[in-house]
Amino acid sequence: MRTNCAGWIVSFVIAFLAVLAAKYYAYFPGDVAVTKYVQSMFGQNLRWAEIISDTAKSPSIFIMLAAVFIFSWRLAGWRAALVSILSFMVMLVLGDWLQPIIARPRPSAELVNVLKPLSGYSFPSIFALRYAAAFGFLMILALKKSSGLLRMCVLMLCIALLIAGFFARVALAAHWPSDVIISYYIALLFAALLIRLAQ
Repeated sequence: MRTNCAGWIVSFVIAFLAVLAAKYYAYFPGDVAVTKYVQSMFGQNLRWAEIISDTAKSPSIFIMLAAVFIFSWRLAGWRAALVSILSFMVMLVLGDWLQPIIARPRPSAELVNVLKPLSGYSFPSIFALRYAAAFGFLMILALKKSSGLLRMCVLMLCIALLIAGFFARVALAAHWPSDVIISYYIALLFAALLIRLAQ
């Protein structure tokens, strides 16, 4: 039990330190190189990335959340379905609260190819928090509550969506890679904690 508790503490300390570092560094080592590499993979036509990005906005996000709610209920019952909503809502509030505090600037057109200037801040990625709070939650729930073909299909779908989201936001230079990765980590960690507490 102590080992398990220590693991949670270490995980949250890592999250806190990553957030703190994002406040003091406009981007991390490797962010520029990874962004350029991702952009070189997909070229100039990034309509697909804009479509993926739009799925985390209203009204698409509510359709996505409804699907996660239904699948969560199917996998683990009504309590898990309600917790999936809580996971999403907390990340929604956290992102809006944390962005002006961290105030990390968006990727600069002087460093990478920026499709179009965006307002707001780069960290945390609201997109990544929403995606991981929904699909990351479902992925962790499937790991714990399902098996066989259903488990494999849910895992593959959720992982594919998270990877697609990462590439979309980085290709658009809406966020640095570290913005998306750390935001995913925070949302996944919180989702895992909620699932643990709900058991």
